[in-house]
Amino acid sequence: MTRADIGHTAAAYDPDTGRFTIEAGADAADADAPSKTLFSGSLGLHLADGEDAHSDDGCGDDENHDGLVVDVSVEAADRDHSDDGGDAIDLTVAVENRTTEPVRLDAIEVLDGTVPFGSADRVFVHGYQSWSPTATLRVDERFPEETPQSRPQMVDLTAPDDALTSHAVTALTGDPGTLTLGFLDHDASLARFDLRADRDADQTGLTALCPLDGIAIGPGERRESATLRIDAGQSLSAGLESLAADVGERMDARVPESVPTGWCSWYHYFTDVTAADVRTNVADLDEWDVDLDVVQLDDGYETAFGDWRTLADGFESMRDLRDDVAAAGYEPGLWLAPFYVQADSRLAREHPEWLLTDEGDPVDAGARHGPMYALDATHPEVTAWLRETFATVVEEWGFEYLKLDFLYAAALPGDRHGDVTQAEAYRHGLETIREAVGDAFILGCGAPGFPSVGLVDAMRVGPDTAPYWRREGDSASQPAHENAVRNVLNRQFCHRRLWVNDPDCQLVRETTELTVPEQESFAALVALTGGSNFLSDAVAEIDGAGQRLFERTLPPVEDGRVHGVGDGEFPDRVVCERPADGAVAVAAFNWSDEPRRVRVDPSGYVSPGDSQDPDWSVFAWTALGPADSPNGIARGPVEREVAPHGCLLVHCAAAPPDPRPTLVGADHLANAGSQVADVTWVDGTLSVRIDADTPMELVVAVPVPWRLRESARSDSNSERTSAGTGDGVGAITLTAAPGTNEFEFETRQ
Repeated sequence: MTRADIGHTAAAYDPDTGRFTIEAGADAADADAPSKTLFSGSLGLHLADGEDAHSDDGCGDDENHDGLVVDVSVEAADRDHSDDGGDAIDLTVAVENRTTEPVRLDAIEVLDGTVPFGSADRVFVHGYQSWSPTATLRVDERFPEETPQSRPQMVDLTAPDDALTSHAVTALTGDPGTLTLGFLDHDASLARFDLRADRDADQTGLTALCPLDGIAIGPGERRESATLRIDAGQSLSAGLESLAADVGERMDARVPESVPTGWCSWYHYFTDVTAADVRTNVADLDEWDVDLDVVQLDDGYETAFGDWRTLADGFESMRDLRDDVAAAGYEPGLWLAPFYVQADSRLAREHPEWLLTDEGDPVDAGARHGPMYALDATHPEVTAWLRETFATVVEEWGFEYLKLDFLYAAALPGDRHGDVTQAEAYRHGLETIREAVGDAFILGCGAPGFPSVGLVDAMRVGPDTAPYWRREGDSASQPAHENAVRNVLNRQFCHRRLWVNDPDCQLVRETTELTVPEQESFAALVALTGGSNFLSDAVAEIDGAGQRLFERTLPPVEDGRVHGVGDGEFPDRVVCERPADGAVAVAAFNWSDEPRRVRVDPSGYVSPGDSQDPDWSVFAWTALGPADSPNGIARGPVEREVAPHGCLLVHCAAAPPDPRPTLVGADHLANAGSQVADVTWVDGTLSVRIDADTPMELVVAVPVPWRLRESARSDSNSERTSAGTGDGVGAITLTAAPGTNEFEFETRQ
């Protein structure tokens, strides 16, 4: 018997019976309560010849199945960076070929059995690639089916059609407890979990497997599965965050200190963009004087997917365009899709041997500009072509911010030059690009997420946004504001653990179908979660209100937390903390299609401290909400009717024991969570240190009898008494410059 019993989680493998079990430890909720079995089943192998072997029928430790020996390792998780590191278990399954001939393996089943979660319980489903939907569903629910033309893009084609599949990680939660499962290694397999609900038995079939895609294991060779992390001791959110931290550490995640901000051509110009359009928008950005890092040209400059170095009409010199953008003070950025090939491209015509095939025919890579194919990233000539292409882009043209799209194409199933798994082929292609571009910034898009860790700096975490909320009849992976929102909320656990998240671009121009509340809710979501922050409108079409909304999301904060992951498909709260003084920004969303009342109770997010007056314990300032609501200081809960797909944003701070001026909010939507570096109050002076490059507007609660000292008043520091509070509290807006600001207050005589 191999067993590990670590606090809240226990697991055991019996080589005599071939059974593997997972239990929630006895101390998970009550030291006197018996442990709960959360999984019971076996381990197994899938052979390329169609044979299967499971540990409970003769394929186990030191058991010979046609010369294959399976070794099982069960041990406590190594979590040096985590306070609760002893509460998880790692399972690894290895197979050794002791025959004299190569054996081809389709997959290692790390788990194959049942869990006691029924149809009404919930499961966290992680999508295959950037655009694939990610959310918590009922175990018996499914996302809408993909169309045949989008299936090669959006789903893992090797996954079974009769199962609910989650890639890399999953978590089940309900009456039996919470069980988080995730693979730690993603350089060799597109690891996944297949779940099949059994309504009659009120349980669910669960298979956790590492596909090996029919690769050969030579005589004497050994192949290990990815290590499976098993955690029965944390909440669903905490389990996902811990797992992502462990994966990031194990795979050497690239996490930049700061996230990029910028402008992208796609959502206004699409493929009709020209170099003149880019230059026009650079000039308009300069006139606006908004503080952005990057100007990124998207699709439209090339003659065809695959022919990246042949320019379309409207483009003459990529170097000249790059230099003009750089001269204006922006980092030039460029989009391309290195593994995705148009059927009518010159590359496809001249080098059909470079393409991924199936019985000699090019593999269908999903529709775009007519038929689309995929490059075989393992072909030596493709490797050389990738190096040459990116040498041109980075060294000759001078672009060092790269958005790489449709990356899934390199991981499609098919016949390859190399005898490697789909994940290994994908990693090889992306590693070739990384080596060619050095430390250039890479944003992955349309990419299998976890297999990209360590090779990308940022990752698109959802489908394309769009100038509309949804299109009826579309699947959850298709471009739509709603679809982008779903994934941004549910993939926040990846941010700053695997990469920096890219939620996709804000659209704030007047000429979209988006309502103002929809624009505001996405702005709040981007601002509070701390990912990349790009604009994709023709700058000349943005009115003053749109400009102001976008400005209020800058500069980016470091991180935010989504509350309610695991409760449903669309979590409705996001919180950004301000560590300097414990204040927060709380975004409460109405994702429904009807207006509804939304309530934020600040006492649930900030500590009331030592105040003796419970009515004085917490301040709240409405930073964003319905247009007719008073944006004033209040004490206690804030409640408003919020439009469909809209947001109530409240900045909250604890009141001190002695009533005196207190920093509560900021014009910055995320309450300047990473920019307010220090806050002190000494003898009537409120000192605030700002870690930012530009001034910021701050909101201070000022109770009677305090007021801003006359000598401190200016045009930018104006007192506004909040409307309708009736409690003797006013609001003062103060402009704080970078560095330390001292604001003097006095009491009225």
